[in-house]
Amino acid sequence: MKYLTLAFFAVWSLSAAAAPPKSVEIRFCPASAVRTYPLESRRDLQSLLLQNVAVINHGSAPFKIDDIDIELLQANRVVESRKLDREAVQRIADRGAKLQAAGILEQVAFQFCGTDLIGSDIKLAGPILDRNRGLLIVEQVFAFRGARDTLRVRVHGNVDGHAAEFTGSIPIKSEFAQNNYIFPLRGVWYVGYGASFHTGHRWAVPEEFALDIAKVGESGLSHKGDGTRFDDYYAYGADVLAAADGRVTSVANDQQEDPSAMQRPNETQEAYFARLQKEQGERLAKGLTAITGNYVMIDHGKNEYSLYAHLQPGSVGIHVGDQVKAGDVIGKLGSSGNSTEPHLHFHVCDKPDPLMCAGIPVNFSNITIQWADLPRPIQSGDVVIAK
Repeated sequence: MKYLTLAFFAVWSLSAAAAPPKSVEIRFCPASAVRTYPLESRRDLQSLLLQNVAVINHGSAPFKIDDIDIELLQANRVVESRKLDREAVQRIADRGAKLQAAGILEQVAFQFCGTDLIGSDIKLAGPILDRNRGLLIVEQVFAFRGARDTLRVRVHGNVDGHAAEFTGSIPIKSEFAQNNYIFPLRGVWYVGYGASFHTGHRWAVPEEFALDIAKVGESGLSHKGDGTRFDDYYAYGADVLAAADGRVTSVANDQQEDPSAMQRPNETQEAYFARLQKEQGERLAKGLTAITGNYVMIDHGKNEYSLYAHLQPGSVGIHVGDQVKAGDVIGKLGSSGNSTEPHLHFHVCDKPDPLMCAGIPVNFSNITIQWADLPRPIQSGDVVIAK
């Protein structure tokens, strides 16, 4: 089942400068907010992933970065701070330059908010940034108790022999999606991938809070037989439901399913993953539907859009512009696109493009989580009962 996209490792900026004014810009991707997800709800323990920050020099004078502080604030008070020293900045600079040189920024443009984070005229470098040079910081992880409302980045360095500090801030949001959502399948389901850090989803901007949903049989496996055919899988062909009322914004219904993406009998995990990486890279280069397969995207208002991916070919019975109600059947669970076995990929994000968007966490109103002490958000590995 795995993931919608291969997880590698942005966007309007909020910046302030010491001297010279506005010569150095700090950009965030996603741009509107950094979102948290509960690690343990009863103890108010939250997780936060700062996906991407870019420090870009627009000035004529070089900016030499000494260190960077990443701060979490609540009510204008710094609650937690992380310092990236010169050695860390150098490692970060080297990694960013390698990503750009390898073409990763273009190959997985959705991960870096297209060219909004790193424009085509910006070359990644550092820690000394000449004009139109940038530093890319990725994957900064935090865990904390209580509330945080702002993330601030402070970059310290030297311009023309003078100490300089440049800052950028972005809101922290700990809310779930605003609309009421039901689980997109009925019955008992296994959530293989959720918003946990040990899955690929959490590290990818559009699917940071996505779910990969499969069905497990009495054997503890997701299939009967040797699992080489789609209809070996217990999930295959299940009705996929609209999770909330809305209007259909895009559909794909003609993508074929490729059994070669599934793990072969007696194939080791190492050999399978190596093959998978190569094949997924090829799919990424082919564009959207090579990744999503057959899919439906629905606009629910309030800048919330739900994606249902990897559906069976020919199973989507709705069209762009159709109005749907929560619980309407919109297609059948399949294994099209970048899928390693039949499953449903579901996520909610803030734009109508399935990939060029930022994920939003969702709570479902009609589920029970097996072995959960109290109602809580879904975590990877949960067994979910949807009414």
